[in-house]
Amino acid sequence: MISKSFRNFNFNEFFTSPWVLWAISIVTAVLMWVYVTGMEESEYLTRKFSCPLEYRNLDSQAILRGKISEIDVEVRGPEQAIMRLDYNSIVAYVDARNLTPGKKYTQNVEVANLPLDVNLISVFPSQIVIDLVRQVARLMNVETVLPQNIPEGQYIEGVEIIPKEVGIRGAEDDVAKVGSVRITPSIEELQTGHELLIPVKFSQSEAFNGSVVIEPSQVRFKGTLARGLPKKRIPVNVPLTGTLDDDHEIKSTIIEPSEIQIEGESEKLALIDVIDTETVDISMFNEDQVIVVPLKTPDIDGVTIANSSGTSVKLSVQIGEVRAEKKLASIPIEIMGLPENSKNESGKLLVDPPFVSVTIEGMPSRIENFSPEESGLRVYVDMSNIFMTPVTLPVRTELQSDDNNFRIVRVEPQNITVNSAMP
Repeated sequence: MISKSFRNFNFNEFFTSPWVLWAISIVTAVLMWVYVTGMEESEYLTRKFSCPLEYRNLDSQAILRGKISEIDVEVRGPEQAIMRLDYNSIVAYVDARNLTPGKKYTQNVEVANLPLDVNLISVFPSQIVIDLVRQVARLMNVETVLPQNIPEGQYIEGVEIIPKEVGIRGAEDDVAKVGSVRITPSIEELQTGHELLIPVKFSQSEAFNGSVVIEPSQVRFKGTLARGLPKKRIPVNVPLTGTLDDDHEIKSTIIEPSEIQIEGESEKLALIDVIDTETVDISMFNEDQVIVVPLKTPDIDGVTIANSSGTSVKLSVQIGEVRAEKKLASIPIEIMGLPENSKNESGKLLVDPPFVSVTIEGMPSRIENFSPEESGLRVYVDMSNIFMTPVTLPVRTELQSDDNNFRIVRVEPQNITVNSAMP
């Protein structure tokens, strides 16, 4: 049985009430938002992947120590966009512009080339510590370490290394740890008699903090096993005695050949690093000389000069003149170039300064006895075609003597002022 109050309820008025309509619209909007949001959530995807890390704008003279090569990237976007995503096109980088070696920097990791409808969620790590060190290069001679098991009565001859020098490149502190670079051919390789391509290795005082590169990493080695006594090439030294006169000096000496070959037991060859010639007296030399000088016999028993090296060398000595300077002070200045009819006016001209210093160059044995009068030294200014004073003119000099031993090298001051005397 329906109650009287229910029968009297007016549904039309209830559902048309502003408050009821407002509540219904709010509920409908909430339901639609929940539906749409749930549908959107179901159509969006999240992906994580590794991405190579680039270091841009690095100083060309710097090395990056302890660098990170990859980072983790998380992105989110519509399912279709994520499925089409080209992960190889996405770039992660750190900008090292204006960063100088020798310091550590903390830089942000940037991600580029993401499609517009794909959002970046996270990057790990988001910051990178950049440790820059200065890069240096060093040239070093390649040494050959021969095997210890070379058969008795055999030795290595015709040794040639191409190239003789290799470059060492790396961080400054690491390159300083390199003691030498060497190749170590084996006895089996030497017995082939062929040209070898051998990797270059280095000795180091302690472990490197980074990587050190050898360029080139391999060198060509030529050398053959020969029978007989071991041979060794050593430089030739020509001992000189006496002194030249004060006016001459040795400019250069050239020894041909500059090296000779000795032979003997390996242990004895290791004791000899240079071979001398007979002593040459240079006290009488005053011009270039070419002489033949005999080689001395090595002073270690069992070591001799190889037959192919000969018994003497040619010594070329280039002699040059020694030049000394002498400064002459308070040399008076003449006035030249005045017309004949006005030479008596020269006394009315003032020279400022009236004296200069002149530096003469010549052989030491003669420069001390240099006489301005005997050599015809003239110091003057030329007033030709000059009609007004004051005027600044260059100081001119000349030596009227025929002796070519002396030369004027300097005048101080180089310019002087000529002015009319006050009446």
